[in-house]
Amino acid sequence: MWLQTSKNSVAGVVRLVLLVLTATVLLAGCGYQFAGKEKGIFGDPRSTIRMGSVENPTMYAWLPPKIRSLMRDEIHKRNLASWVDSSPSDYTMRIVIDEFMLRSHMRDSDDKTLIYSASLRFEAIVYSGQTNRVFWRSGKESLSRTYDSKNEQDAGTDITQLLVQRVCDRMRHSF
Repeated sequence: MWLQTSKNSVAGVVRLVLLVLTATVLLAGCGYQFAGKEKGIFGDPRSTIRMGSVENPTMYAWLPPKIRSLMRDEIHKRNLASWVDSSPSDYTMRIVIDEFMLRSHMRDSDDKTLIYSASLRFEAIVYSGQTNRVFWRSGKESLSRTYDSKNEQDAGTDITQLLVQRVCDRMRHSF
């Protein structure tokens, strides 16, 4: 009886290994690869990009420089392209903010806000540096969250960071 169980165990392990190998070959044949190795929309990481403008219809003056610096850092971290501060560049990015709201919801006995809700919606548009035509659009991306923070700018910075990361994720997808 011991020998039969061992034979079945070995056969089961062999089947499992064959199944994993088959899945690996099929996924590789479909063009699947890990996200870190996937090419970005700019192709070569040596391509240069700069920020053209951040259109901000809100009263929060700190928002455009925050988006600009977070986008620069995220593109650099992901090795999507090389950031430059002035022309000429291979690509120029424009951010159009549609909505940014910070609302306070809960206050303590000293009338200080304890909970904020934040929502942000913007679109990133990338233009070719040579033809000035639209090269890529993120589409309107939006995000809403609730934060237990005593500082509204911390809540706004966090939601901005998350949305910039989402847009940069889309820059990695080639489909």
